[in-house]
Amino acid sequence: MKVILLLCLLGVALAAPQLRTQQEEDEDTPEPYEFTLLVADDELGNHQERVESQDENGRVQGQYAWVDAGGVRHVTTYSADPVNGFVSNTVQEQTDIRVVIPQPTPGP
Repeated sequence: MKVILLLCLLGVALAAPQLRTQQEEDEDTPEPYEFTLLVADDELGNHQERVESQDENGRVQGQYAWVDAGGVRHVTTYSADPVNGFVSNTVQEQTDIRVVIPQPTPGP
């Protein structure tokens, strides 16, 4: 009888939820980063760029731009943070870039 009681108590102890240790707050801290991407293909007129950074508080700032088929450059500047959320502004600038759209070649 004592063995059965001991096994029951052991089963209850093993089935009880395990206590979790509190995770460190640093795990949720955003890692700062920066990156830049530039494409300048004058042959086809493919011009794109993107720049973005994030600080240790999670604030993101960036800009991306591209040139459409009419030679208009679209530039969007943006920021995002816990207070203001996502904010963006886009402007258009006329350029002298000529975009060449390649014609497909007939197959065999």
